[in-house]
Amino acid sequence: MITACEDAFGLARDSLAEARGVLRDFGNMSAPSVLFVLERVMARTGPWRRALLTALGPGFTAGFVLLENR
Repeated sequence: MITACEDAFGLARDSLAEARGVLRDFGNMSAPSVLFVLERVMARTGPWRRALLTALGPGFTAGFVLLENR
């Protein structure tokens, strides 16, 4: 699924390495998974201006939110 997201958004391989790491380290925790990924990304990248936070759920559920750091 993560590789499919990289392909769909035209991202380089391993652009979503933090997501892979959270799934490897903790498994699929459902909704909280996205917050664990956000924590890792923020620790790695430092200050950022905008980020797109996405989560995929059961069936055809998808959530998207644009985060802005001012």
